[in-house]
Amino acid sequence: MKNILLFIVMVLVSMHLKSQNTIGLPQIINYDKNHFKAGTQTWDIEQDAQGRMYFANNEGLISFDGTFWKTHALPNKTIMRSLAIDKSGKIYVGGQGEIGYFLPDNSGFLRYTSLIGLLPTSQTTFADIWDIEISGESIFFRATDRIFELKNKSFSIFPPISEWQFLKQVGGKVLAQDRQKGLFVDRKGNWIPLCNNT
Repeated sequence: MKNILLFIVMVLVSMHLKSQNTIGLPQIINYDKNHFKAGTQTWDIEQDAQGRMYFANNEGLISFDGTFWKTHALPNKTIMRSLAIDKSGKIYVGGQGEIGYFLPDNSGFLRYTSLIGLLPTSQTTFADIWDIEISGESIFFRATDRIFELKNKSFSIFPPISEWQFLKQVGGKVLAQDRQKGLFVDRKGNWIPLCNNT
């Protein structure tokens, strides 16, 4: 008799329990490489003012407008590691031995322009560009062995003390981390230690 009474109580209580309300929760859609037909690894992600998504991928720049995927390869067909979009919609990208930008033409197709020609000849060979930051009139590109600053169609190059490991804009300041000496802040083209204690 006790078991029957316990069963009836449990049934009545369970009828009054509510499950999680799903109203207002965003729909999550997972895309695998069979959807976007490019490389397995994506290194960086940005969204433009119109809501289009861009991905720095092993196969190049991938664009997604919510319906269609398109891959835009770099001229040297290498891995794209980083990207940043400026206020005008120019998509700066960095890859293995390549720096440049994509910009829509009159038809809306993304066209690539390399910036390698603006570099001094001694600086055109480098490995991956891991980070890109836009600050005011300057665009910073970080490789492990140097930081490139593009300003007024001219590059400045900043070597590390040991190895540049990080580049990010925080609170309107561009910070870079050297492996041995710690954080540095850009002050009008000079990299100053953020503090004396590494």
